[in-house]
Amino acid sequence: MGIVIGGRGRQLAEEVGWQPERAMDVSVIVHEMISVGFDVSPAALRFLTAFSGLRIVHSPSIMLNDRRVWSWTEFDPKQVRTERGSIIACRCAEIVDESSLCPVGINSFHFTIYISPAMRFFAGMDSSVYGYGDSVDEFFARLVDEEKPVFLGSWAL
Repeated sequence: MGIVIGGRGRQLAEEVGWQPERAMDVSVIVHEMISVGFDVSPAALRFLTAFSGLRIVHSPSIMLNDRRVWSWTEFDPKQVRTERGSIIACRCAEIVDESSLCPVGINSFHFTIYISPAMRFFAGMDSSVYGYGDSVDEFFARLVDEEKPVFLGSWAL
């Protein structure tokens, strides 16, 4: 079953190639993630199948050397698909009282984007974890509305 975005973020996702029926083969990604210790929940699998490989360029932007540089979110967890990344995800899950968190991407703010088995979205950076939305609609609406994730807590390094 695909994922449907019904809110303000739908156009943003469609502009980069997402459609409700999009279904990518993520078997290699999932195998690699499981092999380093990630729990790839059915929610994570659904999200990765629908969004894997997409990169969304969105606000806010900054001027850098007379050039506008936009923010981005990329749905490919390859940079954090490590045993260390798996340990960090477990520690972040403890902070937000979730059974597990699975990375589904990264963004230009140096966050790892996580999804929980309940399809809630979180962002992690270093030892801090942030709330990014309680649904797919809310997550994409935050991107459209330029809303940063909300700090929820941190764990001791």
